[in-house]
Amino acid sequence: MTDTQTHTPAKLTSPFSADAWAAFWAAPHRDRILEGDLLSEDVVGYWQGEPTPVRGLEAYTARIAELLDTIPDLRLRLVDGATVDTDTPGEQLVYLHYVGTGTAPEGPIAIRGLDRVRTRDGRVVENVIRYDHVDPDSI
Repeated sequence: MTDTQTHTPAKLTSPFSADAWAAFWAAPHRDRILEGDLLSEDVVGYWQGEPTPVRGLEAYTARIAELLDTIPDLRLRLVDGATVDTDTPGEQLVYLHYVGTGTAPEGPIAIRGLDRVRTRDGRVVENVIRYDHVDPDSI
């Protein structure tokens, strides 16, 4: 007998927001990735430099866990953000401008990034992630 687990989203207590993003990335941990059930089962992530998008909750959360395993002290700080309603009922775009620091296997890194997150009924359905490596003294 095979035991398969499926993630059943709980009722949202609050929708995804720039504040929820900032709270997670201020002290990220792989055990908190699914906290709040803010990710859709069919979430799609477009990571910079990756030739194909990451599709589905399991692959998306695995990608974040891999990032945290590689850069365990990664911290991202929200500089500013904006939320815009789309023409589709229940859908919003959340823009996140951030800076981050951490220690990669090759040494210290610093980034400046911009994510565009599409939410539907409060859950993330798409995330486009773009960032540049910058001088750590510039952030």
